[in-house]
Amino acid sequence: IFGLPNDRPYAVDGPCLSRTFNAAAVGAGAGTFFAAVQLAWYPDPVVSATRFGKNPTKSDAKAIGRAVARPAFWMSSAAAAFAATECLAESVRETKDPFNAAIGGLAGGAVCGAISGRGGIMVSTALGMGLFMFLLDASGPDTVWDQESLKHKMFGVLPDTHVESKALGDLKDKYPKFKDI
Repeated sequence: IFGLPNDRPYAVDGPCLSRTFNAAAVGAGAGTFFAAVQLAWYPDPVVSATRFGKNPTKSDAKAIGRAVARPAFWMSSAAAAFAATECLAESVRETKDPFNAAIGGLAGGAVCGAISGRGGIMVSTALGMGLFMFLLDASGPDTVWDQESLKHKMFGVLPDTHVESKALGDLKDKYPKFKDI
C-alpha cells in the first residue's frame, strides 16, 4: 500500500478501510511525537490533580499518559476523518480529483476545530483545511513543474567519463606520489 521508498510521486490507493487505518496510525504516531516534544520542552513536572500530599516535584505516570494520549487521539482522529471522508467522496463521486481532498479536508478540519469546543472555530478550521487540501492536491504530487529540466540538472551536466583538467595533470606530474588520487 505504501509503495517503494524511491517510488515518487506515489498515488495513494487501495481499500478505504486500509487507507483509513494507515492514516490513523500515522496520525497517532505524529501525535505521540508532538506530545513527547511538548513534554520535553517544558522542564516542569507533569502531575495529576491531587488532594493529599503527593510530591509535586516528580512527574506522575498517569499525567504523562494523559499528556501523550490527548494529542495522539486528536491527530489520529483528524487523519482518519480525512482519509475516510476522502475515500468515501472518491467512491461516491467515482472520480479522483482535488475536490475529494477538499471534502476530506473539511472533515479533518472539523475534527481539528472540535478541540476548541466552539462551532465558529470548527467551521473556519474546516473551511481552511478544505481549501488547503484542495490546493495541495490540485498542485500535484511533486514540487517540480519541469521534470525534464530537473532531470537535465541532476544527470545531464557531467560528462559520461571524467576528464582531468590540464592544471590537475600538471600537479600530478609535479608530485608523482599523489598521482593515484
